[in-house]
Amino acid sequence: MHRYKKNGNFAAILHKNNMATSFLIDSIEVLQAKQAVEAQFGCQPDSPADFSELSLRIKQTTDKEISPDTLSRLWGYKKGYGHVRRSVIELLNTYAHAGEESDFVYQIAVKADDLQPGQRVRIAWLPDRVCELEYTGSYHWRVAEVENSKLKAGDTFSCRVMAQGQALVVDHLHTADGDYDGYTIGGKNGLTSVALI
Repeated sequence: MHRYKKNGNFAAILHKNNMATSFLIDSIEVLQAKQAVEAQFGCQPDSPADFSELSLRIKQTTDKEISPDTLSRLWGYKKGYGHVRRSVIELLNTYAHAGEESDFVYQIAVKADDLQPGQRVRIAWLPDRVCELEYTGSYHWRVAEVENSKLKAGDTFSCRVMAQGQALVVDHLHTADGDYDGYTIGGKNGLTSVALI
């Protein structure tokens, strides 16, 4: 029953030598990494769309992946983690401290930060969905025209970025049938087209 007793200080020894394989979720290492990520990201992520975008930015910057679900648990949006692997912290820090010259670049994307209210974007996804969106400011959008989709003209939602090849996760989707958070467009293959019009 006590066969592990002789290794009881192993974790302490690892930590002392900066070799810890994981950290408590509320440890200084995790908190500092999250603060650095928020500074790079521009805000504290607090919605499904934020975590989806942050996951995409990390992938573009580091060529490695942290899923939106993992990020949402790290930031406490979802419950589930007591410890965080060292490799995750290292990846967060790599993203957070990437220089401006190596910051992520979307292949084809539209970012709300670059738009003025009234501008329109057309997106498409498989099999034959097309949607024309009007930007209304403060990361909010209104569906102006739509073909072959459950979305309807007049529906509204919020998101920060739309990137070709990536699923579009939106927040605060308001429709005549109800309100939804974390609604996904093009979940299987991503958006096939994103263009200012």
